[in-house]
Amino acid sequence: MATVKDIAKLAGVSTATVSRALANPKKVTDATKLKVQSAADQLGYAPNAIARSLRTQESKTIVVILPDIGNHFFTDIIKGIEQIAHKNAYKVLIGDAGNDVDRATKYLELVYSKQADGVLSLTADIPIANLLDASGKPKFPLVMACEYYPQSAIPSVHIDNEYSARIVLESLVQMGHYKIACITGDRRNSISIARMKGFKDSMKKWRLQIPDQYIAEGDYSLLSGYELAAGLLSLEDRPSAIFCHNDEMAIGVLKRAREMDIKVPEQLSVVGFDNIPFCEYSTPELSTVHQPKQLIGETAMKLLLNILSGKKPNPEITLPTQLIVRGTTMPPPLDQRLKIDI
Repeated sequence: MATVKDIAKLAGVSTATVSRALANPKKVTDATKLKVQSAADQLGYAPNAIARSLRTQESKTIVVILPDIGNHFFTDIIKGIEQIAHKNAYKVLIGDAGNDVDRATKYLELVYSKQADGVLSLTADIPIANLLDASGKPKFPLVMACEYYPQSAIPSVHIDNEYSARIVLESLVQMGHYKIACITGDRRNSISIARMKGFKDSMKKWRLQIPDQYIAEGDYSLLSGYELAAGLLSLEDRPSAIFCHNDEMAIGVLKRAREMDIKVPEQLSVVGFDNIPFCEYSTPELSTVHQPKQLIGETAMKLLLNILSGKKPNPEITLPTQLIVRGTTMPPPLDQRLKIDI
């Protein structure tokens, strides 16, 4: 196996120059850098990343913790993270928590063992006591994306979930819907709490009732939307619209409605959340809230890089959303329509 000494001999320079050229090319001339790199290539030299990390105390790796790697929502976020990471010579290690708290927490060990320099967490399932020190500050370089811990000192990048839910409800009410059901995610989750607040606040604003049976708790999966829709659509006084906390559950609702011969949108309007690619390929195309997913990933990674470089981070970055109205929403039949003055 080739060594730095072998490269120095072939290139006709000192070992110190070789080390500088390989570790910090900016400190040598272009001619020297080219000479050293050419010699290294000829000899098939591969730098020892582990040894280098021991010297610099940097692994040049960050770990991204996902709540569920099977959820299509995270694809574009990871793309954004990867794009910025690789531009800055960082590797990305993906950790799938599988919606398991203990499993998610174990990924933190990568930072303590110096196998990762920081954590970008897309889940708030990790007990916050494992993340903050006695003064309430993060124990290690940490950024939250999408999910977050309200009123904590952990830097985060997310959308305004409460506002985004309100614009969904405003759209449905202005179409004339007043019997509106909601399929939530885990009600303990910060995102679900915020979206539910937006839903309830808008219903209260228009003085509309929310029967208990109109609220169903899902788990963000296609199956939960499909199963919960059966109960909602079998009610004697069934809703004319269903707002789902994500697109996968909404697509599950569309499948159940087809099986029950309930026409969408003529007899039932459905709205999702996230704007995953499948929205445009569902039948009809799904109305939803667009999240700037790739931008969330890029912004979160830039924020983590700032922390790693010693800069004071922005405590919270909120990115915009947009309601996209497609083929799954329309005004209900005239005899079921709310009369409002706009």
